Amino acid sequence: MVKHIPNITSAEISMLWSTYIGDTMSMCILKHFFQTCEDPDVKPIIKLALKFSHDHVAQISDLFTKEGIPIPNGFGEQDVNLQAKKLFSDITYLRYLQHMGRTGLNSYSLAKSISARKDVRDLFKQFYSQTEMLYDRNAELMQEKGVFIRSPYISYPDKVEYITERKFLGGLIGHRRPLLGIEIAHLGVNIEVANVAKTMLLGFSQVAQSKKISDYFKDGYELGKKMVEDFMIKLKEDDNSYPSTWDSTITNSTDPPFSDKLMLFHTCAQSAIGIGDFGLAIAASFRKDLTINYEGFIIRVGSFAEEGAKLLIDHGWFEKPPQSIDRESLRIQNIMKR
Repeated sequence: MVKHIPNITSAEISMLWSTYIGDTMSMCILKHFFQTCEDPDVKPIIKLALKFSHDHVAQISDLFTKEGIPIPNGFGEQDVNLQAKKLFSDITYLRYLQHMGRTGLNSYSLAKSISARKDVRDLFKQFYSQTEMLYDRNAELMQEKGVFIRSPYISYPDKVEYITERKFLGGLIGHRRPLLGIEIAHLGVNIEVANVAKTMLLGFSQVAQSKKISDYFKDGYELGKKMVEDFMIKLKEDDNSYPSTWDSTITNSTDPPFSDKLMLFHTCAQSAIGIGDFGLAIAASFRKDLTINYEGFIIRVGSFAEEGAKLLIDHGWFEKPPQSIDRESLRIQNIMKR
């Protein structure tokens, strides 16, 4: 009996396509990180991340070729300058890998859960396992070096309690209950994410070739700084501990290690990650002031991301993702032929 192999679904092709684009971008970034890394303990981590990205690109290319799907352009040698001087510190490399590893774990978990075909599910399972290994090795090294940023601590609960009053949900004015552990956790994560964005954006603004794009990165840096300040205030109001200061060491280099196209796409991708994190935080937060705060930043980051997308389009850099057929356009074209 001949075994029928169905076409890959819209969800599968979209997740594979996005993974391919993301990993070609990561390869460019990691190549420069590896070239300029000075810490012999950090280099093997970068090398492993680079290998995994290369493997992902090769495997998705093979699958697309077999399915008759065009292989995306993504990013390549033209988007990285390995001769450019070091822009970020080795500690920033580690923290960047930690952040991207966490994002990868979330993305591959979702991709596997919405995939139907076994070979695609196996592929995302492999990607998840590789990312998990990389994340663990990176986390262990960061802890050895004393640079792992932990979520804020709270006292252990000493009894089981139930909520009996609606004021638990809080209001916009007056006294508010102390933060829940899960609310503190999300504030901590979003402070870390905003700090990653701040560091990258400030460095990008320093080396961008286009003034308009450089100004866009600077605006993003200011938005990231505002996020960190607001989230820190929420923790300080309850006398909670908060994440340590981010090592945002940036050299004085003005040599662009990456193309404006890559840096702009990276910024849009980081904005999308940030919006997703805010959504998760809203779902886990019961205090109204937190929800409104996150909703406000979703609007602001969404507007910032839209401006980035417009810049990509204006420069002809926005590679079109897979989409369904525009039936109305086909109908109109058919009518025009008559």
